[in-house]
Amino acid sequence: MNTLLTDNFLSNKECNFLIDFYKSNETKSFLFRDVYPLRLDIDNFAISFLVEKLESTSKLFNSKIDWFEIVKWPIGSKQKLHFDATSNKTTFSSIVYLNQNFEGGETYYEDGTIIKPILGRSLFFDGNYYKHGVKKVKKNTRYVIATWYKNKIGE
Repeated sequence: MNTLLTDNFLSNKECNFLIDFYKSNETKSFLFRDVYPLRLDIDNFAISFLVEKLESTSKLFNSKIDWFEIVKWPIGSKQKLHFDATSNKTTFSSIVYLNQNFEGGETYYEDGTIIKPILGRSLFFDGNYYKHGVKKVKKNTRYVIATWYKNKIGE
């Protein structure tokens, strides 16, 4: 199994909580290219439900969370095709869409596959193997949880 797409991975309530969490901590976010990531602490009790769900699914890929963040994608932001060479430990990646009230912002792959952002949908994939990108956000702001995983062996 190289890819897993799951609808309703998070509920509307959980997604709204995470967007509000981002907004209440936005001063801790930083500019990276044309997006604003907010690094998350795996030990933060407020987001333990998220950690539990991500870790439960990542076990299917013999991986565990290395690091993760809520990313705010303003109008005009995009990302060209790339591989997730975020660290030498990275074995897997995931995206969880926290909203869908925006235009554009689809995840796409080099082979032409396009993943439509749907609130609560998760996409787990090997970002080191599949070249992927994000189409330009045309209207409103896109929020996602971006997560990078490392191998569970040698924890």
